[in-house]
Amino acid sequence: MANHSDSKGASIQVIHRDERSFFMSVVQFVVRSLRKPLSNREVKHESGSIKLTLSKAKLQMRAISERIVCDIHIYDYFPLEKPTKDPKKRIYYFAGGSWQTPPSGQHFRICAKMAKAMPDTIVSVVSMPLAPNNPAPESFPMCLKLYRALMAQADEAGERVILAGDSSGSNIILAMTLEALREDDDQAQVDVKHSPHPTAIMAICPSTDLTRDNPEIWKIAPRDPLLTPDIIKGTAKAWCGDWDPTDRRVSPINNDISLFARKGINVHGITAGCDVLSPDGILFRDRCAKEGVKGQWAHWENQMHCFILTMPFGLPEAEEAVQWIIDVLNKE
Repeated sequence: MANHSDSKGASIQVIHRDERSFFMSVVQFVVRSLRKPLSNREVKHESGSIKLTLSKAKLQMRAISERIVCDIHIYDYFPLEKPTKDPKKRIYYFAGGSWQTPPSGQHFRICAKMAKAMPDTIVSVVSMPLAPNNPAPESFPMCLKLYRALMAQADEAGERVILAGDSSGSNIILAMTLEALREDDDQAQVDVKHSPHPTAIMAICPSTDLTRDNPEIWKIAPRDPLLTPDIIKGTAKAWCGDWDPTDRRVSPINNDISLFARKGINVHGITAGCDVLSPDGILFRDRCAKEGVKGQWAHWENQMHCFILTMPFGLPEAEEAVQWIIDVLNKE
C-alpha cells in the first residue's frame, strides 16, 4: 500500500493513494455488472429546481431546513444543539448525477457527516435545475444568478463560503465561479464595486472538458467499472444543449484559470485512477498549478468515479476520503 505526496509547482500539493480493499473490489465488480441497465435508465423529473423529499436516512439525525433562493431549493443542515457562537462558514454542495438526477441519499449522508464534523459550518445541499428539461443554456444562467445571490448574502452576514461538488456538480461550481470572476474582471475598468466570491472550492472527480477528446480517456476505459466513453459523451451532450462543448461555461478547463489565483480562491480536489473523467481532472489540476492556484488534491489510483458515495455503506476508502475532505475544509 502506497501513500505519498508530491508538489505540482509551488501551489498545488497532491497526495497519492493506491489501496483497494476487498469490499471495494466487490463493489466495483457489482457496479460493472449493473452498468448497462443503470446507464439506460430513462430520466424523468420536473422542470426547474426539484423539491426534494427528506427521509430520516437523509437527515441522519441532523436538523435541516428548506429555503428558496432565486427559485432554487436549498437544504441547510444545522447543529442539533445551538452553538456557542453563530457559524461563520457555509458549504454549498452541488451533487453530481450526470446533470440529470437530483441529490441522492448518499449525498445527503455525506453532507450530514460534514455538518457533524464541522460545528462552525452550515452545510447546504443545492437542488439545481437539471437536463434534459433544463440543459446548460437554461440552467447555467439560473445557477449564476443563484451564485451572485448566495455570495451577497454571505458577504452581508460576514460568512466565508466554500463551494463543493462531485462529478457534474464539480463542473457547475468550477464553471460558474470562473464565469463570475470573468464577468467581474471584464467590469473592473468601469466598476470598482466589491463582488464577493467563495474562499475555496472542493471538486470531487470533476468533469472539466465536455468535448471528451482526451485520448487518455480510452486508455483508462477498461479499468472504469462505472463510466464508458460513450456514456460520458451522452451525458455531456444532454447538458450542453445548443452550446458547443468547448464553451467555457460547460468546459471550465477552457476558461481563464488564473482568475482563481488572482482572487485568492483555493481549489482542492479528488481524482480517481479507475475513472474516465480523471485525465481531464488531472489536466485541470495541473493547469491550476501552472497558474499559481493554491490547493490540496488527492489521487486514489485504484478507485472508481465518485467512490466517496460508498461512504454510507462503510467502505474504508470512501470513509478516509470524506475525512480528508473534512480535514482540508476545516482549515479554510
